[in-house]
Parts: sequence; C-alpha cells; structure tokens
Amino acid sequence: MTRPSPLACTECRKQHLKCDAQTPTCSRCLQNRLKCNYLPSRRGGRRKTREALRQHHDASSADLLLSPHPTDMSGRDASSTVSGQQNQRMSPVVEGQAQDAADSDARLVRLYYENFHSAHPILVPAPLYEERKYPAYLHEVVTLIGGHFLSTGSLPDMASAQLSADGERTPCKVQALLLYSILSCARGECSQAHTSFSQAVDIALELGMYRQEFASTSSNAVEAESLRRTWWELFIVDVYMAALQKRVVLRCSGVPYDVALPCEESVYANYTNIPSPPTLAGFNKRIFADEETSYSSFSYRIEAVCILARVLVLNSLPETHRDHLQAVENALVSWTNHLPPNKVDIVDTYGSVDEILFQAHTTIHFAAMLLHLPRSSLRPVCPETECPICPEIPSRLSPSFTRHVHDIKATEASKQLSNLLSVRPSVQRYSPFVVFSLVLCGMVQLATSRIHSSECSDHHCNRIILVLGCLKTLKQKWPIANRAHYFLRSVAAETFTAWIESRYPQTSNAVPLASRNGPSFPPENNAWLSVVSSNDTSRPVETDAQGIFSPGLLSAYIDPTCSEPLLLGPMPDLDFT
Repeated sequence: MTRPSPLACTECRKQHLKCDAQTPTCSRCLQNRLKCNYLPSRRGGRRKTREALRQHHDASSADLLLSPHPTDMSGRDASSTVSGQQNQRMSPVVEGQAQDAADSDARLVRLYYENFHSAHPILVPAPLYEERKYPAYLHEVVTLIGGHFLSTGSLPDMASAQLSADGERTPCKVQALLLYSILSCARGECSQAHTSFSQAVDIALELGMYRQEFASTSSNAVEAESLRRTWWELFIVDVYMAALQKRVVLRCSGVPYDVALPCEESVYANYTNIPSPPTLAGFNKRIFADEETSYSSFSYRIEAVCILARVLVLNSLPETHRDHLQAVENALVSWTNHLPPNKVDIVDTYGSVDEILFQAHTTIHFAAMLLHLPRSSLRPVCPETECPICPEIPSRLSPSFTRHVHDIKATEASKQLSNLLSVRPSVQRYSPFVVFSLVLCGMVQLATSRIHSSECSDHHCNRIILVLGCLKTLKQKWPIANRAHYFLRSVAAETFTAWIESRYPQTSNAVPLASRNGPSFPPENNAWLSVVSSNDTSRPVETDAQGIFSPGLLSAYIDPTCSEPLLLGPMPDLDFT
C-alpha cells in the first residue's frame, strides 16, 4: 500500500485524501480544477524546497545552478498567480541559508524588465506586474528570461514543462509562448522556437486577436494596450522568423487584421493615461493629411516590418517585374523621408535610446540589404549552420538598376546599419533578432571590401570590428550571437589577415607606421599641401599646414573613405588657424 506523501496540498488535507505532491499542481487538484497550494506541515516535517523538486525533476539541470535559484511551495495550477508567493531560493554562495522567495523572484522580474522588456514590450509595465497576477507558466518564462542576465549564469529551463502541462488557450498563453519562442531563437533552439511560435499563432487566431474589437473586451486600458501589443509583436516576430526560412510563410499577414496601433513607450510606461489608440488606416493616410501627425515608434516599427515582408515575398519569386522592385525600393526610401523630426534620430535630447525606434531603423536597413544584395555583383560568404544566423541570400536575381547600382545600395545600407551601432554602443538591451541584421551587415562589408581597392580596407575593417564587438557582447547572453560571432570573425580573418600583414612587414626594411597606407610623397606632391598652397599662396605652408598635418600623420591616422582617393581633396576652404 502506498503511503501518503509527507508533503500534501491544502485541498487534499481538507478532505483527508492522499496527495501525490506533484508540482506545480497535484493530480487531484488538476483533475478537479482546484487551486493547489502547499504549506509547511504542522507536524514539524521539513518543507521540500523548489530546488529539491527541480533536482527530482532533472538532477543534471540542478547541478548547473550558478546563482540564487527559486523555490516554489505554492504548487499553483494554470489559474494560479504569482502574487503572495511562498517561495525560497537557495543560494550556493551562502551555505545553508534560504533567501526570501519574493525578493529572489522580484530580482529576476526586474532583470527581465531592465534588459528584455524594452525590446519586446508586450506585458504590462513593471510597476503593475505583481498586481496583474500573471499565471504561473508566464511568470516562469519571465524569470527564465531574466535569469539569462544574471552575471553568474542562467537558470535551468522549467518553463517548457509548465507550458506543455497547461492546456489553457488564453491571451496569457499567447504571451508566454511568444516570449518563449523569442528566447528559444536566441538560444539557437530553432525547432523549439518555431513550435512555440506556431502554437502562439494558433491560439491568437483562434481567439480572434487580430480583430480590433478583441482588445476592447478588456475594460482595463493598460490590459487592452497589452493585448494590442501582443498581436503586433506576433506579427513582427512572424516576419523575422520567416526571413530565416527557405520558404516564406507569413501566417499573421494572411488574416484581415485591423488591430489599433500601440501608444508611445513613455506613455505606456507611465500607464496612468493610455490614450485612445489610432487606427492602422489613419496611420497609412497620414502622408496625405493637411497637418503632420506623429505616431508611436511602435507604429513605425510595424511599417518597417511590413516593408521587410514585401522584400521577402519579392525575393521568393523566380521572376519579378521591374515595377514591383521599384515599388519596394520607393517604400524603403519613403519610410525614411516621411519620418517626423522627432523620429529621425534614435536618441532624444537627454541621450536616452528609443529601443523600438532603433529596431525600426535597423529593420529598414536590413530590408534594403536583402533587396539589393541578391541583385548586385557582390558575392558574400554565406554561413552553413544547422540553426540559421542570417537569411538565405538568393543568387543573381533580376536587377531593377544596373548591378553596380545595387552594389552601392547594398553597401550603403550596411554602412547605415553600422552607423546605428555607433550611436547605440550599449548592446545589453538589443533584441536577439538584431543578431541576424548584424551578420548580414558584416557579410556585405566583407563582400564589398573584396571588390574595392585596398585603399578602402581600413574603412571596411573598422565596420567589421564594430559589428564583431556588438556580437562579442551579445554572445555572453545569447548562444545564437556566439555562433554569429564565430562565423563572422572567421571570414573576416581570412579577408583581412593578408592585408594587415602587408601593412606591417616583418623585415629590416619595414615601412614605417607613418606610411602604412602608401608611400610618403614629397611635399610638392602631397594632396593636402597642394590644396593649401593653391588656395592661399601667402600662407607659410611648411610652418602652418605641414606643422599641423604632416603627410605621414594623415596617412597613419586618417582612414581613407570609400571611393574617395583624396581624403582631404574636397576640403580646400578649411582653416585650422
């Protein structure tokens, strides 16, 4: 006869029934749809910590713990909440001392909001998280993502089991699956990412989340805004994931969606006065309005993703009409031209970065590279990895301009994308999807460097170094960035090693550093001195201009720009006195 478990939930205790002590909910409570809670035994038995339960579930995962880890005695089912948790997190640093569960969970939630929420802002603002009382499975996903930003290592994955065990089909389940799919993609778990995302789309379409009236079913303005954001985030992630597939399938674009647009991020974060949401039709008609209206950054991000989707569909066709190509090119240029003044830059007057606007600009440059690269004469080295780290590039599609023009446009798009990275040097809060744009940016720069003269090598190498630096930081949190960094670094090493060695020959007759980009010319042949002397014959050239900028100094410390053989040639009127 099976003895009762020493750990029984409150419902089984009330009815004096045996409890199998399963977590997050025992079998009896799961069958009867009861709220399952575990409390310490009054007989003096020692509580089983969540850590012990996790070891019982997966001992190998528990051995990987490198940081304070949650313990959960609430045993909540799908309808249970995360408020008032009676958890403990056992710290391996402080021997035998239990940490307060609420404080430990709050830390992981705080890490989620500080580092991830701004890139995918679908949940309620941080101050309302506890009050919202999200289901246990969604809370588990949030803490799992937050755990990836711990300095001592991430937590073991218990979210997958909870998502699989719970069968409810609600907006919260959509949010949990969506966030988990983004996390799985960042971890390089492609199959899991697509499975979770497909489940999220299934439930969203079943619930009708693509209809404008769905969000209005909630009387809470913040909750309604969260629902709108959830649909649009599904729409955006659908396009990002389709970009990595050989066959383009856009499920969210295949329904008659008319969801209202999200509000500005600062308004949502304040949450006290959520305005009436603008419509998608109104946004599309803004170009023809008498007065310019500024919409949220999220709205421009949605439009940018729609243009990216057009590029993906266009590239998947065997033959395209020239007008179709030109229409997408027009959309890319018009997106930038019609931005209101406060959306041109990704930083405000106080230096704060608008993460959503950063993604919007990144998406536009990503789309431009994908449009022009297959139609150019550039031949990038494409990665061959089990889990894709960049889109598959079709070969030699029909051009709309000459291939040389497509060369220029693809290179310019990669240049603009790398410029964004220099404006946004801190990469901690980057969306994992930025990794794919960075890889493509690096591939274009490497391909361009192979067809440009060696005078441009400094220019392209510097941009590759910038991209590699971003990936190097991101790989500390996301395995997909680690793979991207390894690939791009390997290709860059093959491309630039010989060029770097030629600049620093290891012989006794080595060329001095001052003349690394070419031979030193006598003063009468130097471009800068010629410019100065031709424009101001009265100035003592050797004592002024040459004293400030010697030929060797210019050659050693000023990188030539692409396609400009005389760096300072077009600058005759500069006065350095």
